[in-house]
Amino acid sequence: MTMSLALEARIVCPPEVLSRVLDGEAVLLHLGSGTYFGMNEVATHAWERITKGTTFGELLEATVAAFEVDEDAAQLDLEKLIDALVEKRLVTVEG
Repeated sequence: MTMSLALEARIVCPPEVLSRVLDGEAVLLHLGSGTYFGMNEVATHAWERITKGTTFGELLEATVAAFEVDEDAAQLDLEKLIDALVEKRLVTVEG
């Protein structure tokens, strides 16, 4: 089930998560669990902002601007992505 995120919620990358961007796509590794997670171009765009510190609202705004997509569709897709990342302990959501 996809969580509904508040625009002011901060998405945080824990210190035990390593990532690399290769050919425009990110690969994440959780050092504690050994979980790998691969990302496409849009998810990598989001990941790069998450690692620099962002709120869900800022992430949504940047995604809509970068990919010229409908805000409602972008919000749903980002919520699904964040939900998957939380489930794999690759990010936490504060607030």
